[in-house]
Amino acid sequence: MSRLGWTLPALAAVALLGGSGVAAQMDEERAVIAAAQAMFDAMKALDPEAFRKSMVPDGFLLSVGPGTTRWTTRDQFAANIARRTEPMIERMWDPEVRIDGSVATLWTAYDFYSALEFSHCGTDAFQLAKTSEGWKVVMLSYTSQTPPTCNTHPEGPPE
Repeated sequence: MSRLGWTLPALAAVALLGGSGVAAQMDEERAVIAAAQAMFDAMKALDPEAFRKSMVPDGFLLSVGPGTTRWTTRDQFAANIARRTEPMIERMWDPEVRIDGSVATLWTAYDFYSALEFSHCGTDAFQLAKTSEGWKVVMLSYTSQTPPTCNTHPEGPPE
Protein backbone atom coordinates (compact mmCIF):
# COMPACT_ATOMS: atom_id res chain seq x y z
CA MET A 1 0.00 0.00 0.00
CA SER A 2 1.24 3.50 -0.71
CA ARG A 3 1.99 5.93 2.05
CA LEU A 4 -1.26 7.74 1.31
CA GLY A 5 -3.16 4.44 1.63
CA TRP A 6 -1.99 4.11 5.26
CA THR A 7 -2.29 7.80 6.08
CA LEU A 8 -5.99 8.21 5.35
CA PRO A 9 -7.18 5.33 7.58
CA ALA A 10 -4.80 6.49 10.31
CA LEU A 11 -6.15 10.04 10.11
CA ALA A 12 -9.71 8.73 10.22
CA ALA A 13 -8.91 6.67 13.34
CA VAL A 14 -7.31 9.67 15.05
CA ALA A 15 -10.33 11.81 14.20
CA LEU A 16 -12.70 9.19 15.61
CA LEU A 17 -10.66 8.75 18.80
CA GLY A 18 -10.32 12.49 19.21
CA GLY A 19 -14.03 12.89 18.64
CA SER A 20 -14.86 10.45 21.44
CA GLY A 21 -12.53 12.37 23.75
CA VAL A 22 -14.29 15.61 22.85
CA ALA A 23 -17.67 13.97 23.49
CA ALA A 24 -16.48 12.71 26.89
CA GLN A 25 -15.18 16.19 27.76
CA MET A 26 -18.51 17.73 26.75
CA ASP A 27 -20.34 15.17 28.92
CA GLU A 28 -18.17 16.14 31.89
CA GLU A 29 -18.78 19.84 31.23
CA ARG A 30 -22.53 19.21 31.13
CA ALA A 31 -22.26 17.28 34.42
CA VAL A 32 -20.43 20.24 36.04
CA ILE A 33 -23.11 22.66 34.84
CA ALA A 34 -25.82 20.28 36.09
CA ALA A 35 -24.18 20.20 39.53
CA ALA A 36 -24.32 23.99 39.74
CA GLN A 37 -27.89 23.95 38.43
CA ALA A 38 -28.84 21.46 41.18
CA MET A 39 -27.88 24.14 43.70
CA PHE A 40 -30.11 26.69 41.94
CA ASP A 41 -32.97 24.18 41.68
CA ALA A 42 -32.81 23.55 45.45
CA MET A 43 -32.91 27.29 46.11
CA LYS A 44 -35.95 27.73 43.88
CA ALA A 45 -37.73 24.74 45.47
CA LEU A 46 -36.81 25.97 48.98
CA ASP A 47 -35.33 22.53 49.62
CA PRO A 48 -32.51 22.80 52.18
CA GLU A 49 -31.66 19.09 52.01
CA ALA A 50 -31.26 19.16 48.21
CA PHE A 51 -29.10 22.26 48.65
CA ARG A 52 -26.86 20.41 51.15
CA LYS A 53 -26.59 17.46 48.74
CA SER A 54 -25.42 19.77 45.94
CA MET A 55 -22.31 20.68 47.96
CA VAL A 56 -19.53 18.94 49.85
CA PRO A 57 -20.07 19.02 53.65
CA ASP A 58 -17.49 21.79 54.22
CA GLY A 59 -18.70 23.81 51.23
CA PHE A 60 -19.28 27.53 51.44
CA LEU A 61 -20.46 30.62 49.59
CA LEU A 62 -18.51 33.86 49.39
CA SER A 63 -20.28 37.08 48.44
CA VAL A 64 -17.92 39.77 47.20
CA GLY A 65 -19.24 43.29 46.87
CA PRO A 66 -17.80 46.79 46.87
CA GLY A 67 -15.90 47.02 50.17
CA THR A 68 -17.47 43.87 51.65
CA THR A 69 -16.94 40.14 51.73
CA ARG A 70 -19.44 37.76 53.35
CA TRP A 71 -18.71 34.08 54.03
CA THR A 72 -21.61 31.62 54.51
CA THR A 73 -21.29 27.89 55.13
CA ARG A 74 -23.36 25.35 53.26
CA ASP A 75 -25.42 24.62 56.38
CA GLN A 76 -25.98 28.30 57.20
CA PHE A 77 -27.27 28.91 53.68
CA ALA A 78 -29.47 25.79 53.83
CA ALA A 79 -30.97 27.10 57.11
CA ASN A 80 -31.69 30.39 55.33
CA ILE A 81 -33.49 28.47 52.57
CA ALA A 82 -35.59 26.65 55.20
CA ARG A 83 -36.77 29.99 56.66
CA ARG A 84 -37.86 31.47 53.34
CA THR A 85 -41.39 31.45 52.02
CA GLU A 86 -40.67 32.67 48.48
CA PRO A 87 -38.41 30.93 45.97
CA MET A 88 -34.90 32.12 45.25
CA ILE A 89 -34.54 32.14 41.47
CA GLU A 90 -30.97 32.23 40.23
CA ARG A 91 -30.28 31.78 36.53
CA MET A 92 -26.98 31.40 34.74
CA TRP A 93 -26.02 31.87 31.12
CA ASP A 94 -22.89 31.54 28.98
CA PRO A 95 -21.14 29.17 31.41
CA GLU A 96 -17.44 28.49 30.93
CA VAL A 97 -16.16 25.21 32.35
CA ARG A 98 -12.58 24.10 32.97
CA ILE A 99 -11.81 20.58 34.19
CA ASP A 100 -8.60 18.92 35.34
CA GLY A 101 -9.22 15.42 36.64
CA SER A 102 -11.53 15.68 39.63
CA VAL A 103 -11.42 19.47 39.93
CA ALA A 104 -13.59 21.85 37.92
CA THR A 105 -14.31 25.54 37.70
CA LEU A 106 -17.48 27.05 36.29
CA TRP A 107 -17.60 30.78 35.56
CA THR A 108 -20.93 32.28 34.55
CA ALA A 109 -23.06 35.39 34.50
CA TYR A 110 -26.19 35.18 36.66
CA ASP A 111 -29.24 37.09 37.79
CA PHE A 112 -31.16 36.58 41.02
CA TYR A 113 -34.82 37.09 41.90
CA SER A 114 -36.64 36.74 45.19
CA ALA A 115 -39.87 35.21 43.90
CA LEU A 116 -40.34 37.31 40.74
CA GLU A 117 -38.76 40.48 42.15
CA PHE A 118 -35.32 41.31 40.75
CA SER A 119 -32.65 41.50 43.45
CA HIS A 120 -29.19 41.53 41.87
CA CYS A 121 -26.88 40.09 39.22
CA GLY A 122 -23.21 39.45 38.71
CA THR A 123 -20.75 36.64 38.13
CA ASP A 124 -20.72 33.22 39.80
CA ALA A 125 -17.40 31.41 40.15
CA PHE A 126 -17.93 27.78 41.20
CA GLN A 127 -15.20 25.44 42.37
CA LEU A 128 -16.31 21.80 42.17
CA ALA A 129 -14.89 18.40 43.07
CA LYS A 130 -15.80 15.07 41.53
CA THR A 131 -16.85 12.73 44.32
CA SER A 132 -18.12 9.15 44.35
CA GLU A 133 -21.60 10.72 44.03
CA GLY A 134 -20.63 12.93 41.07
CA TRP A 135 -19.70 16.60 40.87
CA LYS A 136 -20.31 18.63 44.04
CA VAL A 137 -19.88 22.34 44.69
CA VAL A 138 -16.98 23.10 47.05
CA MET A 139 -17.25 26.86 46.89
CA LEU A 140 -19.37 29.45 45.15
CA SER A 141 -17.93 32.94 45.13
CA TYR A 142 -19.99 35.63 43.48
CA THR A 143 -20.27 39.32 42.86
CA SER A 144 -23.49 41.06 43.78
CA GLN A 145 -24.35 44.12 41.72
CA THR A 146 -27.22 45.82 39.95
CA PRO A 147 -27.54 46.93 36.34
CA PRO A 148 -25.89 48.63 34.56
CA THR A 149 -22.86 47.18 36.40
CA CYS A 150 -24.05 43.72 35.37
CA ASN A 151 -26.56 42.27 32.93
CA THR A 152 -29.76 40.37 33.50
CA HIS A 153 -30.60 37.12 31.73
CA PRO A 154 -30.92 37.50 27.95
CA GLU A 155 -34.35 35.78 28.05
CA GLY A 156 -35.75 38.51 30.31
CA PRO A 157 -37.34 38.08 33.75
CA PRO A 158 -38.41 34.61 34.92
CA GLU A 159 -42.01 33.59 34.48
